[in-house]
Amino acid sequence: MRRPLTRGGLVGGPWLIVVGSLAVMAGLAWVLWTAAGPRKAKGQRGELVLYCAAGLLKPVSEICAAYEREYGIKVQLEPDGSGKLLSKIRLVPDRGDLFLAAEESYVRDARKLGLVAEILPVARQHVVLAVEPDNPHKIAGVKDLLGEKDPHGEVIRVVLPNPELAAVGKSARRALEGSGQWEALLAETRKLNARVSMVGTVTEAAQAVKIGAADATLVWDATARQFDLETVEVPVFRSRTAEQVTLGVLAGSGDPTAALHFARYLTARDRGQPVFQQHFLQPLDDADPWEDYPSLVLMSGAMLKPGVDDLVKEFSQREGVSINTIYAGCGIHVAQMKAMKRGEAVAGHFPDAYFSCDVSFMNMVQPWFEASTIITRNDMVLVVPKGNPNRVRSIEDLARPEEDPAKPTDDPAKRKLRIGLAHPVNSALGALTDDLLKKLKLHAKVYAPGRVVLHADAGHMLVNQMRTGALDLVVVYRSNVLSNPENAEKHLDIVEMNLAEAMAIQPYAVAKNSQHKYLMRRLLEAILSPDSQQRFRGAGFQWLAESPLP
Repeated sequence: MRRPLTRGGLVGGPWLIVVGSLAVMAGLAWVLWTAAGPRKAKGQRGELVLYCAAGLLKPVSEICAAYEREYGIKVQLEPDGSGKLLSKIRLVPDRGDLFLAAEESYVRDARKLGLVAEILPVARQHVVLAVEPDNPHKIAGVKDLLGEKDPHGEVIRVVLPNPELAAVGKSARRALEGSGQWEALLAETRKLNARVSMVGTVTEAAQAVKIGAADATLVWDATARQFDLETVEVPVFRSRTAEQVTLGVLAGSGDPTAALHFARYLTARDRGQPVFQQHFLQPLDDADPWEDYPSLVLMSGAMLKPGVDDLVKEFSQREGVSINTIYAGCGIHVAQMKAMKRGEAVAGHFPDAYFSCDVSFMNMVQPWFEASTIITRNDMVLVVPKGNPNRVRSIEDLARPEEDPAKPTDDPAKRKLRIGLAHPVNSALGALTDDLLKKLKLHAKVYAPGRVVLHADAGHMLVNQMRTGALDLVVVYRSNVLSNPENAEKHLDIVEMNLAEAMAIQPYAVAKNSQHKYLMRRLLEAILSPDSQQRFRGAGFQWLAESPLP
């Protein structure tokens, strides 16, 4: 005999007992949870707390058990609906370490609230209509849930995951409310002896159909298959992009490095990903392989060192990885990368990411990298000794006529200048300077026979030469001067060029053949952070990147 729904839309019979038991268990768990008090002090590695969306409990439990066997670290799971978990985190933000939500918006919202630091994609799933095996009521779509009876005249009982508590309910509501179908289902829950009711989690919804307490529900495709339910694909759900299962490392974690270590394990292509796939979730494309302590390479223009060096060190320490940052002129970087691709014997290996001095150099290697992200702009300036003793006014002073030894002059504007320029091949700054001189028809005059121009592979080398008194005029980036506050305060003056062409734009890109693309994309997020922006501005860069997503 079919089990009826009770008044008010609550599931009756054995299902009511199940729900009641779950409620008692949840209450007991909450008492124990709050009684446990705060976690261990920061820095004490031993146990991690993972808030886990209920529908992901099966695969995640397996992954946690494997992780504990491999590393001896227990991961305590706190399962519930994604929305309810977020509420728990807001109440006690420093108790847990990780938050795994069945849908991305919960983790994004947590980051907006300052509760989450890093975000890692995990897998994908989409909403389906789940029914009993063989679909005895011949339910073909959401419209059949709105009709009270099936073709045999039997009432169709429906259970929905609450969109305020469960991610799948939120996703289903988003897809249906524009057509009015969600509102119609919601109206059914308010009727006397309602045949449509709501429950708190996706697993409760699937279990209701599994035990015969309901005839249909809306759940994740993976959850339906885990419960051996028959699925009905609904075009409005299938046409939407699958929802991203997302992991957040909590800002209040007592051991963020340990949390990130597990996060990389959970998402690794040869650790967590196969388990998710076995439980019917869609795995990540080209996920990072597992390494206990990955070693990576970042090639960066030398001029970016003041903005990025400390950040990379902090990122590496927090992530528990090694990033070897190679600073040099971008011409040298490009030449090395091309040699590597030609198979020539070159020390090191192809970089996992490239932070270029200028888009022109990124363009030379772009086929080997993912789409680049513009980060900053750096203006080219003229730099002279403090007080500008030689009265340099513009870039044309680079081509100032040689002083006639037979006719010495006291006019500082006519004195012979010792000039320093960046190397036109090895350095992006040098290439941009060379192009600018040609455009202004100054190139031939600057390099006229008998004139001596000192070249260096990077702007900071020219600044150092200027400070020793070896040069009178150099062309460098503004950051080459401002990265050391003493330069502008005591030793050097900047003469603006005020030319649209006198600037470089710095992009960052992850290599297509990097084994750790997701990790290097997290480095990009760190570069885009407000703290990083402030650091770059302080070093003389102008910020061009859009504000990072929450």
